[in-house]
Amino acid sequence: MALFRFRTRNPERDRLSDATRFLSIKRAIRDVVAETERERDGFRRRYDDASVNAAFSFENMENEGETEKVSAQVDNLTQALTRFSQRIDFLEKQMAFMQEMDEAITTFENANGLGQVEPKSD
Repeated sequence: MALFRFRTRNPERDRLSDATRFLSIKRAIRDVVAETERERDGFRRRYDDASVNAAFSFENMENEGETEKVSAQVDNLTQALTRFSQRIDFLEKQMAFMQEMDEAITTFENANGLGQVEPKSD
């Protein structure tokens, strides 16, 4: 009779499980970075459009004299440019943070022997 008979898992199976877990996290981070890049690019396009509109409005003000309507439009565009710029800056900070996390995970994987493991596919 075998008392106290314990079975342990194969260490390679543990390494594969760990590598798969970290790969899942890295994929999620990379998806968030890609999503954030798309949002940033959209804000950059809107910023460029608002800049062009502001320039034309300002030129119109100079050529035809300042009117309340055009002046208000320039003010609105200036505020929009400020908001777009702030959002773009914050999105870039988010992307840098996520990329640092990705690099930290890679460093952790390499330091713990997981960097060369081929994880299971999802």
